[in-house]
Amino acid sequence: MFKLLSSPSTAPALFGGGLLGYVTYDCTHYYLHHGKPSKGYGQILKRYHLNHHFKVQNKGFGITSSIWDHVFGTFPATQVSDISR
Repeated sequence: MFKLLSSPSTAPALFGGGLLGYVTYDCTHYYLHHGKPSKGYGQILKRYHLNHHFKVQNKGFGITSSIWDHVFGTFPATQVSDISR
């Protein structure tokens, strides 16, 4: 797909950037499910993400940020208060 939509010299860079972005997303998603952040932004992300899985499944799709949930109108009204599930 990258070869069809870009020049031959930029296709590898676009593919590599897309692959790196996906791996970063996947590792973050895994950490939010299995990691134990004690404080800070990691704890906020975990609470936000667990809210998506266990309270409001049709909202809160953002993994590393809620920006796109605001843009697409999928920001949840409530959040999980206990992240130790």
